[in-house]
Amino acid sequence: MTPRPELPESEPPVASMGATGAESASVAARRVRAVARRLSAVAAMLALAGGACVLPGNVTRAQREMAAGDLEGAREILERERDQHPRSADVRVALGEVYYRIARDALDRERDEARYLDYLERSVGEFVTAVELDPRDDRPHFFLAVMDTYRGDVREALRGFALVRRLRPSGVAYTNIAETFVYLGKLDTAQEWNDLGLRKGAPYGAVLFNDMLIAWRAGDLPQARRSFANLRDGHPDMLRTINAAPLPETPRRFEDFAGYCCRSPACGPYLEDACRELSLEVQQRELSEEAVRRELVIEMEKQRRLRDVYEQHKELEIEIEREPAER
Repeated sequence: MTPRPELPESEPPVASMGATGAESASVAARRVRAVARRLSAVAAMLALAGGACVLPGNVTRAQREMAAGDLEGAREILERERDQHPRSADVRVALGEVYYRIARDALDRERDEARYLDYLERSVGEFVTAVELDPRDDRPHFFLAVMDTYRGDVREALRGFALVRRLRPSGVAYTNIAETFVYLGKLDTAQEWNDLGLRKGAPYGAVLFNDMLIAWRAGDLPQARRSFANLRDGHPDMLRTINAAPLPETPRRFEDFAGYCCRSPACGPYLEDACRELSLEVQQRELSEEAVRRELVIEMEKQRRLRDVYEQHKELEIEIEREPAER
């Protein structure tokens, strides 16, 4: 996920879903370091947890470990922080992201369903707990929507990103919705939301990333390549992750980026026709029937807990609203 504009330290950051979104980058990627810097500002706030204050240095150190690719090191640090400060939403969100990254690696790289489901459940649990601790915090809602995108439930992801927009109507919230409409194949609607994002202050790199996806899916490869070249030269951080998962290396050509997208279960299945136009194989998420059932159980428990939160906080007018109007 690419971080968006610098935000006041008193406010949680909104990340972009694309290249997210999107939430995290390759081992040496500047993009993840940028995420860590922004999340560190949040972690620097004194959050009461179990009657004591979280040590911001520990959260920051964990995020640096994650940025360097040491997910296990980050996990160990954050699990200790969570055990000591269970009411810290900052720790819960940071740990949820680490668990999500571990779950993705388990399925995408290791083909280990049991480990994937274990860490998927842990990740969802941390984000939902963060919502329970602070229903106004847009960060856990954002990551839950990113996870819905990865799982293939784009409609649910769209509702999640719409909720993020209600909680923090930043320009990036609009470009995240635009990217989701690209995955749904509704390119005119995606373009409208992307233009709205630009007018509302989204960084140009986020807008340009969506322009590239829109052109690619529409079959306009020359325009997609031009947008890619502009991203590579002016906004390279946008090209270092897909749906919060780091790429092995920064792509130098549009075809390199397209290859990574098509081989990623978080991207390729949504752009299947576009991938085939480039003679690129699409990697689907491959789960056994038992794993699919387990995912459904995890999703049902998530929805149950979220409904309880919304029932208890009706004054906040937080609800999973209908998808944004297709104007």
